[in-house]
Amino acid sequence: MIINQNKKISVAAYFGILAIIIALIVIFFIMYKYQVEGEAIPPFKISKMVVVSTAKTENLQLIDGVYNADVIQNNDIKILIEKNEKYKKDAIIRKVTINNIQIDKKNTAGNIEIYRPSMSTKLYDYKEEYKITDSIEYIGAQETYLKGENLAISNQGGIIEFSIIVNDLGKIKYNENESLKVNGTLLKQVAVRDLDYQVKFDLIIELQNNLKLKTKITLDLPTGNILENGIETLEESNMKTVFKRI
Repeated sequence: MIINQNKKISVAAYFGILAIIIALIVIFFIMYKYQVEGEAIPPFKISKMVVVSTAKTENLQLIDGVYNADVIQNNDIKILIEKNEKYKKDAIIRKVTINNIQIDKKNTAGNIEIYRPSMSTKLYDYKEEYKITDSIEYIGAQETYLKGENLAISNQGGIIEFSIIVNDLGKIKYNENESLKVNGTLLKQVAVRDLDYQVKFDLIIELQNNLKLKTKITLDLPTGNILENGIETLEESNMKTVFKRI
């Protein structure tokens, strides 16, 4: 009787341990799948991203009939955040944050900087007051507005914008009556033969119910061959971004 009872205990213990092992394996695969695929149906999604790369002149001065100007390479970025039509619950954006910005200059000369839209009539004014050092926040509001002191995005989705530039590339001079193409071909005039750098950042969508979802975006800049073509545009639709809960 004692032997049979011990056998019963051993078999029960065996099945108990087996059940624990199977449960741990299932949990591991669920966690692994989440790390790879993220949220199955996130409340919001990035439906489009547009990058326009070119070059322009800044700090223009006219001295004795001759223009002097700095040449910068600029990339204007627009990211469209939309409500996920498959998400059936209410969802309200409290804010969208871009942070954890990482810049890989590779062999690019000059300094890489990021700017928010200006509050003036110009879309971007590359002044110190608009420069982004650590993060950008877009506060959820009734409508998207990027010209105020605080950047705002519609709490049901909208477009966020910012600009990434390379400055300190050199200066050009040209006569007052001389025509000049202000685009990426300017870079040849300051002996820039190649530009290739990468910017990575986290984009976090925080909802009113305190849910926070994060995705990572990588930009290889500038897009296309602006030294030859002047202006290049990259448009990505139906982006398969992976959002994970924080």
